[in-house]
Amino acid sequence: MKRLGFFTASFLNGLYVDDQAAAVELERRGCSVTPLVWNEPFDPRSFDALVMRNPWDWYKHRPAFRAFLHGLHEVGTPVFNPPAMLERYADKTYFRHLDALGVPTVPTEFFTPARLDEVPAVLSRRGWSRAVLKPSFTANAYGAQRFEATTVEAVVAEAKQHPVDSEWMLQPYVDGIERDGEWSLVFFSGRFSHAVRKQPKAGDYRVQPDHGGQSLLSEPPSLVVEAATRIVLTAVPEALYARVDGVTFDGAFRVMELEVVEPELFFRLHPLAAARFADALLEKLG
Repeated sequence: MKRLGFFTASFLNGLYVDDQAAAVELERRGCSVTPLVWNEPFDPRSFDALVMRNPWDWYKHRPAFRAFLHGLHEVGTPVFNPPAMLERYADKTYFRHLDALGVPTVPTEFFTPARLDEVPAVLSRRGWSRAVLKPSFTANAYGAQRFEATTVEAVVAEAKQHPVDSEWMLQPYVDGIERDGEWSLVFFSGRFSHAVRKQPKAGDYRVQPDHGGQSLLSEPPSLVVEAATRIVLTAVPEALYARVDGVTFDGAFRVMELEVVEPELFFRLHPLAAARFADALLEKLG
């Protein structure tokens, strides 16, 4: 019997409802699945594998989460996704890595907190009339600001008051998200499984449920699937799970986020998703 630990957060009181479907599927195959609160003690020797799933309060404990990810290198138990991948992709400065690989991304400029005063000049040089400024090491749109170029000075002043121990990202505002939403395509071991279209509430741009967004199972165009597949196979071919969040911008499907740390995988929305995940995990374990 494979003993599996799923990392989660204390406020969830066990597994998140979506991951319960994956746990049921794995238990049906003779495995045991134990929720592990990421910032509480655990014995890695008690498990055959550890899987990062829902440590969703991590952005409120950023130094502790960084230390936790770094410590996973030493546990002596297989971790999914691999610790080095988790560390690289926990901070959205990974956009630089994607750009170096030739992966199409939404245009992004980075600033250390000490360089925030440069944002207006860069915004002007880029010609972006609307933009989003957000921390690179955060989640759930925490700290993000959508703004008009005419209000950039006030936005920078507010950003300076935000407690951030990472860089800041400046991106053009993709207004198509309000109209068409954002694609999230889920992959297991590099194979496309299913996709959802994430739609913000009227007048908003944030697609997360905490901000009123909705996610609906949808069939993406074949060109979107092909583009997302190339992205996964180029950037994270060894990932057990990956979610490509993207939009069509300037005529191409571009990455908004490449989620390989703790993405929701929407098991509950697709009848085969949990089985595909279990197949991929058990194949990794041999």
